[in-house]
Amino acid sequence: MTVRPRIPWDEVVVGNKLEPFTFDVTYSTLAKDVVGTRDLYRIHHDPPFAQENGAPNIFLNTMWYQGLIGRVVTEWGGYESFLRKMSIKINSHGCPGDTLRVGATVVGRERVEDRLLVALDLTIDNGRRADAVVSSVKVELV
Repeated sequence: MTVRPRIPWDEVVVGNKLEPFTFDVTYSTLAKDVVGTRDLYRIHHDPPFAQENGAPNIFLNTMWYQGLIGRVVTEWGGYESFLRKMSIKINSHGCPGDTLRVGATVVGRERVEDRLLVALDLTIDNGRRADAVVSSVKVELV
């Protein structure tokens, strides 16, 4: 695997947008989510159960979104970058058939001692809601 070089500090500008990222959610995605996170709650793998409990279908769990956000951020910052802080709010489910569109904007940058820290705000649009998931992260560029 080739290690992506980190983004140069002088190219980190508040207001810059990261390249958009899309991800198609399938039933296979949900199967991998359940197995990979060991979240066996039926709402993530049993469509009738999910619908009986008010969801449109089975849906991705919080840990899956945390992983997706981590992937987007470290692919931008370089594979040696380090995710220092993350907040996440899920407003709408990601279900099979959805295409998730991840957008991110640089909202801050700072040097703390010898660390180069970048703050990003991310949103995930699931096709039904533009702010299906909102997240704020702080990543250290290494």
